[in-house]
Amino acid sequence: MRWKIFYVLLGFFIGGVVLFGFMLFGVENPLRLFVVKKVIESTVARTLPETFCVLIVGQDGIKPVRGDTTMLLCVNTKAEEILLFSIPRDSRLEIPGVGYDKVNHAYARGGVILLKKTVEGALAMSIPYFVEVNYDGFEKVIDALGGVEIEVEKPLHYVDRAQNLYINIKAGKQVLNGKKALDYVRFRHDALGDIGRIKRQQNFIKALLAKFDDPVLFSNALTIMEEIKGAVHTNILSEDLVQLALWFKGLQEKHMVVETLPGEPIYIDGVNFWEPDLAAARTIVQNFLTKEKEDLGDQRDILKSEEGS
Repeated sequence: MRWKIFYVLLGFFIGGVVLFGFMLFGVENPLRLFVVKKVIESTVARTLPETFCVLIVGQDGIKPVRGDTTMLLCVNTKAEEILLFSIPRDSRLEIPGVGYDKVNHAYARGGVILLKKTVEGALAMSIPYFVEVNYDGFEKVIDALGGVEIEVEKPLHYVDRAQNLYINIKAGKQVLNGKKALDYVRFRHDALGDIGRIKRQQNFIKALLAKFDDPVLFSNALTIMEEIKGAVHTNILSEDLVQLALWFKGLQEKHMVVETLPGEPIYIDGVNFWEPDLAAARTIVQNFLTKEKEDLGDQRDILKSEEGS
């Protein structure tokens, strides 16, 4: 019943998109209108799985290229929630054919395929989709979206001339363009190090997903889609990307769960690692993927009763 209501609402939304397409492009530009129509038709014909995860990899600029950022974005359409699950770059995981090493070395040795196998083995799950983006691609995507508004918690300053890295971001709420956004998610030169950087990346992703409520985003959907396709490497079909965008639209922050691979810092032969608690990690992910809408409501009722007592 829930999905029937969803598709009725989706139908109204698509009708609005079609009407907007006529107003935006007019009869004088039938080719672009035809493209809009085809995208909508292919989107309606597809249905996303109820639960799935996407492996997101941010490449660094060092040769061989390593995974500077590794994150799972899991979607549970039943509970209407998103899980952002960050995996610290120093996480000590078993890399197939290699042995135990830092997770970002899996990407350096075998690209996204080996990294995906490594994370799948660690979490005992299947990950059907992946997205790879390098620094240049990241900047292009953010600029195509018109920047992202975020509250920067403190001034961020760092200079590394060897990497041509000059970070200078003031504190406070502001719209970050592609360059500033990249600096924000890369900064890790404070007391919290990589863990602090992960928290900033999670905050940034939440702010990025909030962009799907921006009507300007959908009015420029075709241009933005082309920019994204040229800036990232992914096995997600364009039709599924559109479906995801429609699903994210209207998503409130309360529907987002943010987690980091549980564990603790250790040193082995003078090398620092993040030693993960894989049993706890698997429980977090599996509980999220099996969660039902009713579970979410029950939890909120409990929280409300506790707050009132």
